[in-house]
Amino acid sequence: MKDRMLSPLEKTCLRWISRGRTIAEIALLEGKTVTEIEGYLQRALATLKAGSTEEALDKANLLEPE
Repeated sequence: MKDRMLSPLEKTCLRWISRGRTIAEIALLEGKTVTEIEGYLQRALATLKAGSTEEALDKANLLEPE
């Protein structure tokens, strides 16, 4: 499964995004800066070879069903 390649914080950030949280909210929740959270999300996209956050959520099986 592709999500095993993600660091724990990359996966956590994607989970928060899937639940509708903003990057600023995630930074507050995780005790990180907005820049750090943006970096984790960018690395998650690169690791999953995703062109968008939505594609990353899909590849990590975190996309909410419609």
